[in-house]
Amino acid sequence: MRFRLVHQISALLLGTVALAVVAMGGLVAWNLRSGFSEYLRAQDAQFLDRVMLVAENDLRRHGGLPDGDLRERLHAWVDATAPRPQRQPGWALDEPADPPDGAEPAALPRPPRGLRRDQPPPPPRPPRDAANWGPRLLLLSLDGQLLAGRREMFYLPGQTRALKIEGRELALLRLAERVGGAEGVDARFLRRQYLGIGGVALALLLLALVAARLLARRWVRPLQQAQAAARRMAHGEFEVRIAQGERDDELAELTQDLNAMAASLQRLESGRRHWIAQLSHELRTPLAVLRGELEALADGVRPWDRRALQSLQDEVRRLSRLIDDFHTLACSDLRSLPCRFAELQPQALIEAAAERVQERARAAGLRLQLDLPAELPPVRWDADRIGQLLANLLENSLRYTDAPGQIVLRARRLGAMLIIDVEDSAPGLPPAALAQVFEPLYRAEASRSRASGGSGLGLTIALALARSHGGRLSAEASSLGGLRLRLELPIHPPEAMR
Repeated sequence: MRFRLVHQISALLLGTVALAVVAMGGLVAWNLRSGFSEYLRAQDAQFLDRVMLVAENDLRRHGGLPDGDLRERLHAWVDATAPRPQRQPGWALDEPADPPDGAEPAALPRPPRGLRRDQPPPPPRPPRDAANWGPRLLLLSLDGQLLAGRREMFYLPGQTRALKIEGRELALLRLAERVGGAEGVDARFLRRQYLGIGGVALALLLLALVAARLLARRWVRPLQQAQAAARRMAHGEFEVRIAQGERDDELAELTQDLNAMAASLQRLESGRRHWIAQLSHELRTPLAVLRGELEALADGVRPWDRRALQSLQDEVRRLSRLIDDFHTLACSDLRSLPCRFAELQPQALIEAAAERVQERARAAGLRLQLDLPAELPPVRWDADRIGQLLANLLENSLRYTDAPGQIVLRARRLGAMLIIDVEDSAPGLPPAALAQVFEPLYRAEASRSRASGGSGLGLTIALALARSHGGRLSAEASSLGGLRLRLELPIHPPEAMR
């Protein structure tokens, strides 16, 4: 049988309560016994004081220790000191009064001799020596010799009183301690207390068992629900959600985290399926063009010339570029995008990236403007990766900016970061689409035309390259009416990136 978590929590709670109950019960029992022992010693001391008074009065009448058997005197002292039944208020030991003149006496049963008819009978007579004082009382000489009493009690510890007449000590009275503890009524009282303590302890343990079981079930139930949900998610059921209820503790936070994880996995699965569909579509287009071109050449519909060969090379080049982009994204997802960091001048790198697209921008009716400070600090970047990143940002503006239009490339230093902005003119993007421009294969069809081509992976790859340097890439609306892409790169990337 598996020792499940509910059993462990129940055992822990029950064990803790049992330990506390046993410790408290033991302490109470010890304290009760210790206090009761003090009570019994005080009771013995009171009895010994009473016997001493009786004995001194008896010795004073005899003028000292009497001759003969002192054991009889010792018994007489005990009998004179032992408790006797007390008369209740209203008891009358005189004869009943005569009835008034002319009145008949009431026909009542005759009460016991000495009691009036209107009084209840007395309670039963208590035992004369309930605490067993008599057998424990000893009479000793001044030098400690046993004069009267049981010899076996002589060797036990006890309390001692000196018998004096007019200041002269005659003998010693000694009351040995109780050998077996409490006896008679005292023993029954102590037994009832022990039974009461045991009963309360047992009731507390049973209550703790029930409470531990209920609490353990209440604590474990959310974990069981989380376990069941995790198993369903492991089998691909990402739509599963756990009811949170009204809890406000760590288990509620665990439930929220699992629901968030399920939602994230559901989005990832949906994105994966969308990615596969888009990928197949992107690969199908150049392959379909290649197949159509080859079939036309094979059927003789199209002559084999330099123009046909150039068309085939363009489609193969497009297909190769698409495959390279997918490979770059796969490497970035695996966090293994290789970078070779070296000291370089960022101004030269930015000017080179702008110069490579200057002719294409002019041909497309766009004006490319550089806005750079007089001097930028040297940086430690991978020149090829950052060049590819800048090329992707500029390519995005070239493809999706209407003519006549404008593209502005800015750079500035902000603390330990270098900020590079690429802004373009209309058309822009709606605010809801700004957060999606970095998703793979995303195109805002309504405002950015697909007729200009492109794989839809340029900004996604740019984001991966920025992260490989410990930087950030964000998109926002531009003051020129189009899109502004802001690249924030550390001048010296963290050691973990190098």
